[in-house]
Amino acid sequence: MRRALVYILLGTALAASCAAAERRSWNKIHYIGGTIPIKTSPYDWDTRLTIAPNDSIVLVIAPQKLFAPEQTVRIQGSQILSLSAGPLAWRRVAEVNGAQLPAKPRSLFGLWQDVSLLGIVYQAENGKRGAILLDSYYSWQIQPAFKKLTGKVIETSP
Repeated sequence: MRRALVYILLGTALAASCAAAERRSWNKIHYIGGTIPIKTSPYDWDTRLTIAPNDSIVLVIAPQKLFAPEQTVRIQGSQILSLSAGPLAWRRVAEVNGAQLPAKPRSLFGLWQDVSLLGIVYQAENGKRGAILLDSYYSWQIQPAFKKLTGKVIETSP
């Protein structure tokens, strides 16, 4: 009985330390659109987002075609101009010149409308503004990481 209790306590302590580690990488993200010239499938959730140790965001977007190369986008935290979430993210990304977004899908009676969207507007290397619109079930985990990286407030209200 005592041995089983020790194993349970040891397992709980190990699980708690693993759960307390800060998450810095997410997969199962959908790239909806923006200024990055790549075509993705509306059913593809293979985009990966990583916050690198050098305070940059690395986004690897899987293309629609099977044998086309993935596109990697690196954005420094200092390049980010604004962060938005929810229904406002679609509007902020659409305001950037050259952003390509699909037609906005209708929602069922206004329920669950764009609650998991994340919008990033940044200053690209060529001096122009760039934008990325992402959809993720993990947006509630990604938002605090973005806020910590950039120090900017994430806009949510329209």
